[in-house]
Amino acid sequence: MRHSSNNRNVNRPANSRLSNHRSGAFMVEVVVGAVLLGIFLSSVGPMFRWIRESKRTSDRHQFAMEELSTQMEQLAALLPSQITKDKLQLLTLSESTRTMIPEAKLTATLEPDKDRLQRVTLSIAWVNDAGMSVEPKRLTAWFPLESEGGIQ
Repeated sequence: MRHSSNNRNVNRPANSRLSNHRSGAFMVEVVVGAVLLGIFLSSVGPMFRWIRESKRTSDRHQFAMEELSTQMEQLAALLPSQITKDKLQLLTLSESTRTMIPEAKLTATLEPDKDRLQRVTLSIAWVNDAGMSVEPKRLTAWFPLESEGGIQ
């Protein structure tokens, strides 16, 4: 005697009949879960890349300011008569800064200011990874001018 598929399910327990239906729903859930996981993973990569680039940029800015501070402290240790335009032209970036910020350029200016002071401005400029110039970091300090009879 031949039985149709409906007749075969009649003799099976009820939970067995539901399992066939449930396995199809489970497959749909797996596919939907896989699609959602794929979407999530595809968005995580660019997010981590953006975080890494932001950190690198922030580190470079901080490194530039630390370099400028160090250079300015070294100038502050000099006598006012030793702070000259020639001396400023001899300033160079440290090896660690050249490593951290490739193609960085240090510039220094010395200008007389009022109240017998001279203004020294140090700046570091560089090009970012995208090839665009970054706004230079600057640090300015005022040093006394040396008078003819010594420091007043």
